[in-house]
Amino acid sequence: MNIIIALLAGLVAFAVGALWYSVLFGKVWMEAVGINSETVQKSSPITPMIVTLIAEMAVAVVVSFVLIHLDLNIYLGGLLVAGIAILSAIKNYMFEMKPFRLILINESYKLITIMIMTTSVALFS
Repeated sequence: MNIIIALLAGLVAFAVGALWYSVLFGKVWMEAVGINSETVQKSSPITPMIVTLIAEMAVAVVVSFVLIHLDLNIYLGGLLVAGIAILSAIKNYMFEMKPFRLILINESYKLITIMIMTTSVALFS
């Protein structure tokens, strides 16, 4: 396992998230979560950003480790890992009565970033 590549994949996932939750789906996401731009401006983004960056890098390392040790096609393994993560989250959305568009925004982001991590393992391992 190449730890540097895994950490870089986590950094790429973080960058994708920045675009995903601002330029691409920011307004729809804020509406689905129930916040507005005033709320966002009043809060400090530093702690969530640091935690998210660390979490993305940790996920990338774990995904890399799991994929290297699975006896499956690397992309099938990535879809399996993404599927587990997505299905685990869906039950929470149901009990929290979150709107379907929030599920689509959050979980499609998760699928894309895990497949970015998977591709980094396929290319650099």
